[in-house]
Amino acid sequence: MNVKERVTEELKCAMKAQDKLKTSVLRMILADIKIADTSGKPKDQIDYVEVVRGYCKKLKKSREEYEKLHLPEKVKELDGEIAIVEEYLPKQLSDDEMKKIVNETIETNTFTAKDMGTAMKLIMSKHGSAVDGKKVQTYLRERLKG
Repeated sequence: MNVKERVTEELKCAMKAQDKLKTSVLRMILADIKIADTSGKPKDQIDYVEVVRGYCKKLKKSREEYEKLHLPEKVKELDGEIAIVEEYLPKQLSDDEMKKIVNETIETNTFTAKDMGTAMKLIMSKHGSAVDGKKVQTYLRERLKG
């Protein structure tokens, strides 16, 4: 069952259970998926996980803005939405596991600070959906400069 089918099925269950928050979040995910479906790309080239990841990024950005505005009730609400969306994303590696991958990549390929882009491409091609690109980039910077 792909992400689109799973979201559709769980939306039906959330509606029956009258879970307003989950229903709302799943409807937004399905709206983004429908936009991707009508984008003109062939159906086999559409990555629904990336669509969900994009929606999650939007929510996280909104959360940051509400934090800056000191609106804790909105931050809490978005935390609930983000938790629901993350159920549909692949499991992310922990910070320690990401640091280990960065260290191994640097050591096995003897990268220098000039090779940061190459190292980043290598790590993301191997572990793309399981790692946070921003964190990997931060760890790479720390390690290559130090």
